[in-house]
Amino acid sequence: MRRIRKALASLLLVCMLCPCISTVVNAASAELRFTDPSTTVGAEVEVTAKLTSSVNIQSLDATLTYDSSMLKFISGDNASGGDGTITLSGSGNGTSMDFILKFQALEEGTAKVEVSQASGKDSSGSSLQITNGSSAVTIGPGDPSLITEDEDTSTVSGDGPQVEVDGVQYVVSNDFSDAVIPGGFERSEMTFEGTTCQVVTQAASGESAMYLAPMDGGEADFFLYISDSGTFIPFEEVEIAQDRYLVLLRDDGSTKLPSQYQETTLTMNGKEFTAWQDTDNADYYMIYALNSDGEKALYRYDTVDKTYQRYEPQASTDDTQKKSSPKGLWGKILQLIEDFLDIAVILGGILLIILLIIIIVIAVKLRHRNLELDDLYDEYGIDLDEEEEEQAKGKKASKGKKAEKKASGKAKNEPAVRVPAKTANLRDEDDFDDYGDEDDFDEFEEVDYEDADYDDFDDEVDYEEEYGYDNDEPEDIIDDLDELLSSQPKKRGHMEPDDTFKVDFIDLD
Repeated sequence: MRRIRKALASLLLVCMLCPCISTVVNAASAELRFTDPSTTVGAEVEVTAKLTSSVNIQSLDATLTYDSSMLKFISGDNASGGDGTITLSGSGNGTSMDFILKFQALEEGTAKVEVSQASGKDSSGSSLQITNGSSAVTIGPGDPSLITEDEDTSTVSGDGPQVEVDGVQYVVSNDFSDAVIPGGFERSEMTFEGTTCQVVTQAASGESAMYLAPMDGGEADFFLYISDSGTFIPFEEVEIAQDRYLVLLRDDGSTKLPSQYQETTLTMNGKEFTAWQDTDNADYYMIYALNSDGEKALYRYDTVDKTYQRYEPQASTDDTQKKSSPKGLWGKILQLIEDFLDIAVILGGILLIILLIIIIVIAVKLRHRNLELDDLYDEYGIDLDEEEEEQAKGKKASKGKKAEKKASGKAKNEPAVRVPAKTANLRDEDDFDDYGDEDDFDEFEEVDYEDADYDDFDDEVDYEEEYGYDNDEPEDIIDDLDELLSSQPKKRGHMEPDDTFKVDFIDLD
């Protein structure tokens, strides 16, 4: 039992030590190195600081020192400072980060730029173990007249109009030297809010920037003035080649990009600008900038190689195959349909639904009517199919009889006799169909009731002698109508062959 307890205790101790062992990780190493450029007195010189590591770098914070008597700090990427101290603060997503620092040489000699402290983190959030380097700037003879007094003053006082940029209050200042004027821009004057201000202007585009100083104290800087909206945006110039540069802009609503680019912000030297990140490749951004030719265009920015490439959107198939719209009345009709297409579709759908409802209602009513007729026929025992068959048979029989009569008449060479409707055989109901026309009654002689002698009808007829029965006594019921009719003497019709008449024609001439 004791052995089991000892084994369990040992196992528990091992389990408790495992997490502690896994948290022991060595910090990744990195190096911060500088270039050693050469320049002359009064000229500008750039010092490049580059941080490299074997892992992806998340951020860097460093403090640099320099000899302010020999160098004057002008500007830098993600850098700020003056009076011999520069602060670097930047973020990245690759294995290297570059910082370009711009100085002005003040006197001959060798000026040192050194790192006083540096710290950084990798993509996992772990601290970087940074090896620091330094820069030696060699300054030769030059033109001291390019150096102005108070050139290393980081705070500039202003007495011009007050403006607000990104929630911070600034005042327009005219106190800036030619050494801080951005490349491609020239000093000029502009009237702003009724005050004549010193500005820098790009000759190619006419865009101007003003020198603004924070009202609560701090370093003054140039801000690009957007004349269309009367606003300011931070001024950041990026050199992409010799005599070629870009001035970053913010989106003014005119940019159109494919759906794969998602709008975001890009921070350059502590200044935020509109950018669009490629969702298919997060290392690439699209930025809107003013180039050295004075043109506003989109550029693709590679965050790994720090390169810029002009972006030309490809024309869509709709634009390349676009046809000229028709003119005249037909064009107006098409334009009206296009403008109110949604309304037309809705109205068409409503009309279609109404028509469908009407058809359904009519079909239901016809269905109910047919059911009622079926019930009525069933109630009175009417079979339409049998009636139609009997009528068809009767018509065929009547046609056969007529054909036989015509054939027999022709065989005997006897003239055809037209029998009036009153003397027709009453037993054959189908014969009445042959006397439907009104012209059949024209053959009857008209009777002139005014000239008729009614005395001829006064004589009583002796029915007993004529027909063999007593008019006063009821006759026996006739059982066989055919026998009675056959027993009657046949009388000669008025159309017998021997019935002749003569007509005298009088010639009135």
